[in-house]
Amino acid sequence: MPHGTHTPKIAIIGAGISGMCMAIKLKEAGLTSFTLYEKADNVGGTWRDNTYPGVACDVPSHLYSYSFEPKLDWSKAFSPGGEILGYCEDVAKKYALLDHTEFGCELIASVYRDGGWDIEFAGGRKERADFLVSCIGGLHVPRFPDLEGQDNFKGASFHSAQWDHSVDLAGKRVAIVGSAASALQIVPMIVDKVASLDMYQRTANWVMPRIDAVYSETRKSLFKRMPLLAKLHRLMIYIAYESRIGLFRGSKLLSNRASEMARKHLERQVKDPVLRAKLTPDYPVGCKRILASDSFFPALQRDHVSVITDSISKITPEGIMATDGTIRPADVIVYATGFKPFTMLDGQEITGREGRTMRDYLKDGIRAHRTIMVPGFPNYFMLMGPNSGLGHNSIILIIEAQTKYIIKCIQETIKRGAAVIDPIEEVSEAFNADLQEQLKDTVWHGHCQSWYQDENGRIFTLWPKGTINFKRSLKKLDVTEYQFNA
Repeated sequence: MPHGTHTPKIAIIGAGISGMCMAIKLKEAGLTSFTLYEKADNVGGTWRDNTYPGVACDVPSHLYSYSFEPKLDWSKAFSPGGEILGYCEDVAKKYALLDHTEFGCELIASVYRDGGWDIEFAGGRKERADFLVSCIGGLHVPRFPDLEGQDNFKGASFHSAQWDHSVDLAGKRVAIVGSAASALQIVPMIVDKVASLDMYQRTANWVMPRIDAVYSETRKSLFKRMPLLAKLHRLMIYIAYESRIGLFRGSKLLSNRASEMARKHLERQVKDPVLRAKLTPDYPVGCKRILASDSFFPALQRDHVSVITDSISKITPEGIMATDGTIRPADVIVYATGFKPFTMLDGQEITGREGRTMRDYLKDGIRAHRTIMVPGFPNYFMLMGPNSGLGHNSIILIIEAQTKYIIKCIQETIKRGAAVIDPIEEVSEAFNADLQEQLKDTVWHGHCQSWYQDENGRIFTLWPKGTINFKRSLKKLDVTEYQFNA
């Protein structure tokens, strides 16, 4: 049925940062016939799910909040996860999003039929929507290593994103598999509780100083009394972070400065040359995610902590065996091994026009038109879709730009009296080919292996330039890139 004859129904999947932004902007645009479907029992997404010790954001607090809904009383420069979750809950209440939210709805199938989407949830519930917006996030499915004997371990074991708070780590021998972003936050928080701590490192990471300053009550009060001051503070942070894009795009000056800063940080904090060598990466700064901490390196030098760089052979009932046959006993194993990026197909089937499945389309490379839509899947949108990630700035800047663009797509479809909007496949393929060409000029291409790439080395996670360029690419809707059908 053409949308000119009825109010289109919009389904938003996921009530995290991106899903809430989509809902808020739909309301502002007068498109109020929407429902947020959330698999859990609360909003917040990753900040609801990740509760491990030390969980915090690696983007400054004032930049990791909506531009239209600033929080003026952040406690620290880099906010703890619980504080960000509280922000999400406050935003949901302020904008009355809970009135539009259905909790306990885990999507398992979406099928395009007759100008709309039939969606099915676990438990058998079915709904129908004219437009479907996937806001499940790029990183939400935990990645476990494929190790022999994992099920035979006698102690407690869990992923950092599924932290088991019933397990008391006091006096325990703890093994952490992984040494990147989550391990960097967990290790300093638990090091004083445990009897011993073994951290298994496959690849060293560049670590910068964090300088996690506490906002004084005076400063928070000033931000509240003078909101313009808070805006200027946010702008300064934005400019500082946006200026780092050159590091990822071949600037030798910025690369040398970043390398020098990271090396000096390591040298200042780690005096033992053997340990320092273990913790020194063999790839350029920025090729993998840049980490920041002032407490990670000191924690690794405690007498009861060991950094293990030997590969893991298998998990035994008593602990972990390295490839040289050494078994190190453990009472608890924590898998700090990150997430499967852009797992939009985990646990759900997406079927588009003429029976085309998303799984088949993505076999030729994870990609999307304008990072948002996929040819052959009309009226289907993604927030934080392929190639919309950043290595240098806040993802919320990307989310807000994508949200505005999606609304333009919906409004244009309604304006034309059409039922659907669908990217033209040739245009989409050209867009992605150009994107891959641009990515060849970045530090992420060919210098190391990372979760930014697929098994063929194709970078499907990151945008090749800065946020200004991204916003410009989505500023106007070029209708010649799409087909509109009644």
